[in-house]
Amino acid sequence: MCAGPGFCPRRIPAPGDSLGLHNSMKRIATFAAAFVFILLLTKIANQVPPAPPPGTAFSLRAQKVIQCSPEEITLVDNHQKSTHLEKDDSWPDCTAFRKDEVMDFYLSRGDKTKFLSIETTAWWRKAM
Repeated sequence: MCAGPGFCPRRIPAPGDSLGLHNSMKRIATFAAAFVFILLLTKIANQVPPAPPPGTAFSLRAQKVIQCSPEEITLVDNHQKSTHLEKDDSWPDCTAFRKDEVMDFYLSRGDKTKFLSIETTAWWRKAM
């Protein structure tokens, strides 16, 4: 059928006979879908929760005051994890906190930390 090298007529595919093109398009679509899926997962994983609104109450339990000044206070828990807070005008004077007393602090967020109340820590929480 060939007249010589390089002169063989190419087979013309029938309209429904594009299997090779179909497989390559399927692969490209699969890779594109996987790429988009990975981008979506990355976007979701990188979303940082918004900062809590001002006035949100929180508590720091079983804390000792290790440093106190009129503008800031540093608390440390039983695991030696320190928390540094900027104080507003609602905080009591630093003399109200004894050095080795373990206390539960009830506070509120804002530009600076607002003092709500303080309690002596329960005996069982001191040991945790």
